[in-house]
Amino acid sequence: MTLSDLVVNYLQQFKVGYVFSVPGGPIIPLYDALARREKMGGPRSVLARHESGAAFMADGYARASGRIGVCMATTGPGATNMITGVAEAYEDHIPMLVITAQTPIPAFSLGAFQESSADVTDIVGMFEHVTKYNTLVSHPDQLENKLAAALTLALTPPRGPAHLSMPTDILRAQAAGPIRHRNLNSVLTQPEARVDLAALKSLVEKVQDVLSADRRVVLLVGHDCEGAAQAIMNFAELIGANIISTQRGKSWVNPYHPLYKGVFGFAGHPTARMALSDESVGLIVAAGTSLSEWATAGWDRVLMNHRLVHIHNHASAFARSPMSCLHVLGTISTIFEELVIRIKKADDRHAVTPSYPATKNEKIPYIPGQIEVQAPEACLFEKAFGAITPQLLISEIIQRLPGKTRFFVDNSNSVPWTIHYFFSHCPEDYHLSIGFASMGWAIGASVGAALASPDSPSVCFTGDGCFLMSGQEITVAVTEKLPVIFVVLNDQAYGMIRHAHRLTGKERVDLSIPPVDFSMMARAVGADAHTIRSPEDLERIDFPSLCSKSGPTLLDVHIDPDEVPPLGMF
Repeated sequence: MTLSDLVVNYLQQFKVGYVFSVPGGPIIPLYDALARREKMGGPRSVLARHESGAAFMADGYARASGRIGVCMATTGPGATNMITGVAEAYEDHIPMLVITAQTPIPAFSLGAFQESSADVTDIVGMFEHVTKYNTLVSHPDQLENKLAAALTLALTPPRGPAHLSMPTDILRAQAAGPIRHRNLNSVLTQPEARVDLAALKSLVEKVQDVLSADRRVVLLVGHDCEGAAQAIMNFAELIGANIISTQRGKSWVNPYHPLYKGVFGFAGHPTARMALSDESVGLIVAAGTSLSEWATAGWDRVLMNHRLVHIHNHASAFARSPMSCLHVLGTISTIFEELVIRIKKADDRHAVTPSYPATKNEKIPYIPGQIEVQAPEACLFEKAFGAITPQLLISEIIQRLPGKTRFFVDNSNSVPWTIHYFFSHCPEDYHLSIGFASMGWAIGASVGAALASPDSPSVCFTGDGCFLMSGQEITVAVTEKLPVIFVVLNDQAYGMIRHAHRLTGKERVDLSIPPVDFSMMARAVGADAHTIRSPEDLERIDFPSLCSKSGPTLLDVHIDPDEVPPLGMF
């Protein structure tokens, strides 16, 4: 058994189904091991078209499956190509094992083909600041210990990518003895439940003081509230607290709940700001957010002030909230569960939780009745004339696709449009990656998610600029027969930048893209495709049937290029 076999054996122990990669000579021993293990039900290699696409696929696979995503690349340019996708996962705390090859150790510093040792390009040095764990395996006896460390650290909160750089002679080496089969799963599946009890006691007292003074609490829900949504909602309903969210935090809140007032910050909703700035608000409880620029409307003092209580499960997040009156470190779900118990026990007025019926806009049921959006009529067919508006496109797709459809939104105009207009009864299936914000991320991520969960449709909202960067990954969906729907918002420009630049009133810069027939491109590589230029074209699409196809579909949607997205800080 080679050390490559040992690596693949560990991946199977962690129930990894796929390894995403682009081949190269030094990494071939791992391909051989994967081929051997696949015959025994082990993980299978999936060939990406670019190493960044492989990393994006591993990212999407991890998000959809809950397991670690694995990607690998050869030495030199293969490894450098992968760094952007790894940085994306690092920003979003996505668990990932990243394996890169190296030339044989005896050839280090001799100018070997694509050498990436510390004496030349230093691949390990490049990965240092985008990984939780980063090491060169320089001796066969190191491999199992370092592999176990990488897997453990990648999956331990705060999760993130771990990088192993493996020289090809190490990968080919024979294992010195039997695999030790460290019982890593038992360590990683131990329940995480920890709370700063003194801080929790202070929070209960602050909430009681605010309620006793007939003032209100506002909750800001961030993306790191995964697993805590129900506990947060129970607390909000108990005390009648309004809820607002960050852009990614909207994944954990039912948009039709009457207490939810929308997204605060970039591309958000005026009702969210109104909820924060109301004179009756005595306490703002922000949970699971790192308080980034977009999430805070540019660190706006309507949020960032002495009324703020910051709750997070990573103490490092508190560095951005020194003005807070209280920091509470701990498991977010446990904190809110305890809040409900203690508030009920302390005050008879909160012994029974009121009921909160869902609300919808009377004229446009798709839009929640309690959230103010810009130009809501743009979501209606009867108001559509000429070119398609992104508002209509988004609302129609969401309403006509089956429940549990996963939506991956690329870093293009799709981001502000969906932040503002995406409303779903399954909000947890809405995925953004706006920390590092790589263009093309959603294309690969939607493919990885489709492999992880083939029974749940995957939709990728992307732009024409993004697709020209990373659209080749659609051929992976063709090869794997995945029914991914790629929705290209085609405005013949780097639209988000163009609109933002125009809003500044500065000199015009040419940010246009030549006309591209994306439908023809898709058909040329074996995908189905439709060109949509009018509301009538959109109405004719049979979306449920697209989800049952054995292969991807691309929708080349010519949106109105002059329709300005909600780019402001709301």
